[in-house]
Amino acid sequence: MKLIDKHLLRELLIPLCYCLVGFAMVLLIGEMFGDIDRILSARPGWLLVVRFYVSILGPMLQYLMPASLMLATLYTLYGLTRNNELVAMRASGISIYRLMLPFVFVGFILSIAVAVVGDLWVPHAFEWAQDIKSNKFNIGTTNTIQRCIYLNPEAQRQWIITELDPKKPHILHGVEVKQESTEGHRLYVITAARAEFLDQQWWFFNPYIQRFGLTDNPIGQPTLMGVGEHSVVEMPEFDETPEAFVSAVRKWEHLNMREMYHYLRTHPGMAERALNEKRFSLHDRLAMPWACLIVVFFAIPAGARTGRQGVLSAVFAAIALMAGFYTLAQIGRIIGSLGVIPPWTGAWLSNMVFGMVGIVLLKRLH
Repeated sequence: MKLIDKHLLRELLIPLCYCLVGFAMVLLIGEMFGDIDRILSARPGWLLVVRFYVSILGPMLQYLMPASLMLATLYTLYGLTRNNELVAMRASGISIYRLMLPFVFVGFILSIAVAVVGDLWVPHAFEWAQDIKSNKFNIGTTNTIQRCIYLNPEAQRQWIITELDPKKPHILHGVEVKQESTEGHRLYVITAARAEFLDQQWWFFNPYIQRFGLTDNPIGQPTLMGVGEHSVVEMPEFDETPEAFVSAVRKWEHLNMREMYHYLRTHPGMAERALNEKRFSLHDRLAMPWACLIVVFFAIPAGARTGRQGVLSAVFAAIALMAGFYTLAQIGRIIGSLGVIPPWTGAWLSNMVFGMVGIVLLKRLH
């Protein structure tokens, strides 16, 4: 890395940290006013409180980071222009595009970082924060789900679970599994007081099976599977996983991309509107972090011209472009969810349009 790159990165990263911390503090102060009474009443440890507010900020990272990066880029380029540093660098024979490369590099790296964090950490962390808040910061309380229904269309199988703990999905209480034929009538129904997922297999405790005929009428009485009063029976034919049950009961925004894709693959019979909305959310999870790179394309031309056009006009121009970016993103969400255009097109529409606008602005930079 050249000395000039280190200088530009240092000039950019310091105001970036200030902007990011400033925006985060504004959001946290507003959030704390609504939670202070519950925190004082429950008296949780300070580490839990810190973890809670960090988790609350997670979903906002895809908006905080682009806004902070845009303002930091404008501020940095304004300082370089005001002190004639850009002019001196250009006079030494360095291309303006080469000078802007560290800014683009930071935008690219932050886009990847926001995408990775937003998929691997944010969904489950935000779910945990909402659970803590709903339990009034009492960490000993568990949110069990009553009567969970899971459909497996590929296997023609339905699970009805009386009680499911999302933190321990490998242990189910009150299980009923209904197996259907390809014609749609019941083949058998297995009930068990408890089921556990061990060694990649389901084990049913004291299971009873009721078989059905071609007319969907029961054949005889339910019979105990296995041997003995406390029988434990392996069910290798059941390929459902505990993660699949949790994905079925979690809110859509609490799933990561892998869980979203698995849910869509195993639920092909959803209504078209719901399917479009979920497909849009899947693509939007990947598309929105790239705003970090796109806002750099806005901020570089505006910041490099602040010496001639004035600071306010440059800032307003960059903010207007950023507002247009998010406005078009919301339009893409609406028409993509309604099926007017394919969901993936709606999710990437704002990126494609304003990405091209940013590239044009960069090419016009002299």
